[in-house]
Amino acid sequence: MNRDHLLQEIYDIISNDPGIDTPELCLEVYRADVNDPDLSGETLANWLSEWHPELWTKTCDHVDQLIETGHIVFVDSGNLYPVGYQGDLV
Repeated sequence: MNRDHLLQEIYDIISNDPGIDTPELCLEVYRADVNDPDLSGETLANWLSEWHPELWTKTCDHVDQLIETGHIVFVDSGNLYPVGYQGDLV
């Protein structure tokens, strides 16, 4: 999957599921490669970092790029939203 395609896929997931956090986003992006361990939040992030470090790092790098380019925001709760999102923040 090329970088531009992955950036678009990540943006699309965040746009379609505003409030998703980065660990859940990683699972969604790589659902064909990673079995869901039924974890969430920081526990899931730690698990991904330990068992799938390349995929976790790639997801985080792409999220950072989307934040830096002003396409998404990362709020205090750890959730991700597309810029201009008008709904409730979770």
